[in-house]
Amino acid sequence: MSFNNLISHKPAAAATFKVWALLPAFLLISPSAMAAIIVGAGENLTIDPNDPVSDYLVEDGGVLNAGVVTTQSLTIRTGSTLNIDGATVNGNPGFYGIQVSDSQATIQRATVTADTDALWVARPPSSTQGSTVEATDSRFLGGETGALVTGLSTLTLTNSELRGTNAGSVGLKSRGGDVRALAGTLISGDSAGVQMINDGNGLGTNTLLLDNSTVEGRSGPAILVEGGVQGATIQVQNNSVLRAGNGILLKVQGASTAAMNVVGSALEGNVQVLENSTVDLSFNGASMVGDILREDGSTANVTLNSGSLFTGRLNNSNLTLNQSSLTMVDNDSIDNLSMNGGLVNFGTPGAQRANRQLEVGALAGDGVIAMQGNFQTGESDLLKADAATGSYELAVNASGKDASSPQQLTLVQIGNNNADFALLGGRVDVGTFEYDLEKRTNATGDTEYYLNPTTRLTSGAQSVAALFQTALTVSYGELKSLENRMGELQSDDKRHGLWVRSYGNKWKVADGSSGVGYQQQQQGFTMGGDTRLDDSSWTVGMLAGYSKSNLDLIGGTSGTVSSYYFGPYFGLLNRDNGYYVDGALKFNHFRNESSVRMSDGKRAEGDYNNSAVSAIVEGGRNIDLGDGWFAKPSAQVSAAVIQGKSYRLDNGMEAEGDDVHSLRTKLGVMAGRSINLGDAQVRPYGRVAMVHEFASNDNNVRVNGNSINNNLAGTGFEAGAGVTVSLSEKLHLDIGVDYAKGKNIEQPVAATFGLNYQF
Repeated sequence: MSFNNLISHKPAAAATFKVWALLPAFLLISPSAMAAIIVGAGENLTIDPNDPVSDYLVEDGGVLNAGVVTTQSLTIRTGSTLNIDGATVNGNPGFYGIQVSDSQATIQRATVTADTDALWVARPPSSTQGSTVEATDSRFLGGETGALVTGLSTLTLTNSELRGTNAGSVGLKSRGGDVRALAGTLISGDSAGVQMINDGNGLGTNTLLLDNSTVEGRSGPAILVEGGVQGATIQVQNNSVLRAGNGILLKVQGASTAAMNVVGSALEGNVQVLENSTVDLSFNGASMVGDILREDGSTANVTLNSGSLFTGRLNNSNLTLNQSSLTMVDNDSIDNLSMNGGLVNFGTPGAQRANRQLEVGALAGDGVIAMQGNFQTGESDLLKADAATGSYELAVNASGKDASSPQQLTLVQIGNNNADFALLGGRVDVGTFEYDLEKRTNATGDTEYYLNPTTRLTSGAQSVAALFQTALTVSYGELKSLENRMGELQSDDKRHGLWVRSYGNKWKVADGSSGVGYQQQQQGFTMGGDTRLDDSSWTVGMLAGYSKSNLDLIGGTSGTVSSYYFGPYFGLLNRDNGYYVDGALKFNHFRNESSVRMSDGKRAEGDYNNSAVSAIVEGGRNIDLGDGWFAKPSAQVSAAVIQGKSYRLDNGMEAEGDDVHSLRTKLGVMAGRSINLGDAQVRPYGRVAMVHEFASNDNNVRVNGNSINNNLAGTGFEAGAGVTVSLSEKLHLDIGVDYAKGKNIEQPVAATFGLNYQF
């Protein structure tokens, strides 16, 4: 009877056959094996826990099944099949754990240990038929190698571990194999996590896929490609990790070529390209922090796609930025830089650092180049290119501080220039004044782009000046509602009154000589109560209110003023001849906030509180023209003093405002008619007035010590219309709309709505 026939009829009581006469045949399996079980053609053997521990050889299409058992080395060859679910495999001393050659294996929940290779996925040297192994939830611990995969063979790992355990070991040795590490798999080795070399017969492609998995070299690189390997392909995706004890994530040497594509993962470490090798690195929605360490004679091509980020040095690599960004960490050089909507940062935005220089052989495409300048010293980042085509925007950091000695800053030097450069945002804010981008040809014939200081105010300076100026229009806008109330006192003989008025005002302030233009919208309400003193002609009252004003300046800069106010008022009316005098005193507390959008897109903010006092006195006469018609000529004087203040924006800009003084006169006339409509009375009216501002032309603001004059002095006019409706004997409402125009200021609309209760 043949040996195969003997083991195919294995007695139940005998788990192992010791066949000393056939020892030379066993040496094919294990030189140290003293016993083995062979599974041959047409045989399907299942190992159970009662079977003794043994080596197994499965060949010629045989099938071996192992459950929760312990075995020694397993050899699966010549078209055979291995199925493991829960087994422990301990390789014989000096031997492998599992070898699958020209066969297939499905391994689940297994632990495999060996002095050499824990798992060997192979083919016979003369064969073109590789092996296929799928391992799930398993561990392969080899003194030399966690797994060795030869050309034309495939290893798929799911939530498993390949570990080289000894000094100098590797986690995975790929000799042209196709390896897929999925769902939390760890590949770990000492000298390298993964080593890719050529198959002995030059077969296979050396392909590695990492999906949510980790490769680590505990004292060496994560991945090593060497020995003239051509076309190695590495895919790192879905939050996969590369770790290296020496900081080298990928090392390619020995005239090898490799391509690594990183998708949805973040790498930290370096890539090393040595000995006339070539690496193609591509990133898709991924990032890398590290350097490309490229030796002369070797080539590195880096492509960033879909919002990818690279932070580090390129060292004369070729770089393509497709909607992605490079952040420099030092001076650097790039052979060919292609930008397709890309971004180059000359350093981490906002970080304090030395000025950097980027040298480019050929620059092409379009994108943004973010740079920094030291406006105090005149130093700046510098882009130098031998040749350039395309269109680029320079994003230069803004500053809230003035340059002590404003001077030009050179940003770009191009030898053969066919490109266009412009400032992102159209300007650079430096304290009080803006810088423009200019172009010139230097002494060597290179084209230079440089920053040139101007006398235009920055958005921050405008915001500061506008806030100090706005308090005046805020105060007068609040008094408007009081003017209307005092007019009601002259047309009603009731002794007491309670009232409330809401209002909305809009102003447009032109640039004028100060260069400060803005739009202001104010909304608020005033309420009060008054009473007549006995039977006299005197009425006195108290008012209180709140308003909020929003300022809109150029480029998204804004400000707000919250105003709280109160004060007394009076009215004196001679009912015999219609002459009257009204007056009020108002005290304000302002909460001022500025939000500045600087030229580099950053926000600067600041706030301060101040107070004000204002007064108004108006005299005139109510004239009865008969048949319900009336006219009321009047003269008015108003004054305001608004407290000056010093404050600082968080970008370093310093602002100081003088006390604001205003003296304003107004001559006008109001006319209308009272119409009785049964139980209601309607009183439409119109009014016009000439206004002159005397004193506000000397109100100065200093920004970083530079004086800005807020000049609203001059003559203007007002026109308005409204209607008062008596809903009952005691309840009245009033609606009014006004327009005003003065020097450098226009009030397109001032609307009021009021209710008062007289008793």
